[in-house]
Amino acid sequence: MKRICILILLLSVCLAPMVLVPSAAAQASHEGPVSKDPPAFITHMDRTVIHGDIVHYRFDVKVGPGQYDRIRLHRVVKEVFPYRPVHTVDGILLLAGSPNYFEAMFMVPSISKVPAWDQAMAIYLAENNIDVWGMDYRWALVPAETTNFDFMKDWGLERDVRDAETALSLARQIRLGTGQGFGQLDLLGFSWGGIVGYTVVGEETQMPRGLRNVKGFIPLDIGVKLEDENYRAISCGFAAADQANLDAGIYSDDSGLFLKSLSELALSAPDDPSENIPGTTNYQAALLFGADPELLNGQFWHFVGGVFDENGLPTQLRFTKDRVWLDVLENIPPHYPMKGDLDGDVMFCGQSPVPFVQHLGRIEVPILLVGAQGGFGKTSYYTLGLTASKDVTKVLIQLLPDDERTLDFGHADTVLATNAETLVWKPILDWLVAHH
Repeated sequence: MKRICILILLLSVCLAPMVLVPSAAAQASHEGPVSKDPPAFITHMDRTVIHGDIVHYRFDVKVGPGQYDRIRLHRVVKEVFPYRPVHTVDGILLLAGSPNYFEAMFMVPSISKVPAWDQAMAIYLAENNIDVWGMDYRWALVPAETTNFDFMKDWGLERDVRDAETALSLARQIRLGTGQGFGQLDLLGFSWGGIVGYTVVGEETQMPRGLRNVKGFIPLDIGVKLEDENYRAISCGFAAADQANLDAGIYSDDSGLFLKSLSELALSAPDDPSENIPGTTNYQAALLFGADPELLNGQFWHFVGGVFDENGLPTQLRFTKDRVWLDVLENIPPHYPMKGDLDGDVMFCGQSPVPFVQHLGRIEVPILLVGAQGGFGKTSYYTLGLTASKDVTKVLIQLLPDDERTLDFGHADTVLATNAETLVWKPILDWLVAHH
């Protein structure tokens, strides 16, 4: 493999390729899904100046022998001069939802021309001297033209948890080599990333404290257990459909391709009748998917709050710019593991024990839950009560009366809304500083 020598901040780190020692979880002697990590190594790095002294590093990391066994690690940080970061207040790893990736959620200006350059959670935190890291799941890097998905058969929550631990370990090693120390990181998980995060933190309770990567956890509008029986029943139905697909040899959920087509049609022929959602125009169909998925598939939460006409059709979005939402749909990764769908739906169904959350009651790290009233919101509180943490903070973003929950601040508004900086990101920053 081509030898790559790169400067990383203060040090010249020569990668030939750069070998990552097994993650802290892999070094532990316990049994569990995070104990199987193979050695990983960086195969490529690039550095981009975002604006002024804020820069973005990307590291491609090989995590297995297969063609698609790679993840991408991101770092967004403020620098004193090229390759030398400021003395940061703290470090945090951000995990995106599914099917999505770091830049589309936490660096929206990189995929959309609508927001200002700094209207992004990762950039906001970096501007305030937080060392921000992120990970793209291996499935987010699978090319759209891929047709054989046998390799994806067993890609699910366990795989993403192992990769997240690898990312955490590598981030800590790079921080050590660049003058930031080897301290543990905070972990923020949005949506699916929160499910991964809860599992990571739970698995780490089975390890000696000195081998743990995470010191504090921020689930962003998500829990892993549902108290409401009706909500659980919806997930049970989804789980049955997921299992049927797997049994039929369908290993990839290609929702990303569908969402991309929704966006493309909304932009190219907005007023034409939608073939995807009858009774709507192409533009309304794209907004409806974000603002009223309950109408489409019965789920109790929505992605983005909307404004609706007298016929119940969306006219615009309430908190997020319409074009930002369309740009996100346009950039969603095309393929997502069906096994991941199943793992998440079985967890929310709750009819059978799920090994991924068996250590939920042992979690003691400080937790900050930021919820959206129109998203998972208060339903996420139930999971908090199942942990052993004595340092729990709850922030609920509610901008409308209780009886207008279906119109209120939504799940993805937490990262996309024009006012997310003051409502969501500032409380996160304040918590990070307070828990440094």
